[in-house]
Amino acid sequence: MNPAAIAFLTCLFVFSAQGLPANRSNKCKCLDGYIEHIRPQSIKAVRAVHLPNIFCPHTEIIITTTANKDKCVDPKSKLGKLILNNMNKQKKNGAVSTTTVSSSTRLYTTSRL
Repeated sequence: MNPAAIAFLTCLFVFSAQGLPANRSNKCKCLDGYIEHIRPQSIKAVRAVHLPNIFCPHTEIIITTTANKDKCVDPKSKLGKLILNNMNKQKKNGAVSTTTVSSSTRLYTTSRL
């Protein structure tokens, strides 16, 4: 094979490989649906909030229960809206924070700079 063709194919391969995401996950994380109701006592922490992106067009809120299971919360539910509002307030303040939920369904945050 011609050395110029090999170089061209190598460059093409390198440039196409750089465009792949690191985790190669092009699916939404909450495929099994959202939980409707959850007792506030069974929420251990808010694990992640994924905003819509090119891989998943939906907002996803993932919480960890006291049984160490990850569950998806509907962002349109009361708890989901509360979590998103709290996240937006934290972004405005520019603080990195950890969020926990008390038994009275209020969200408390601790901020670290």
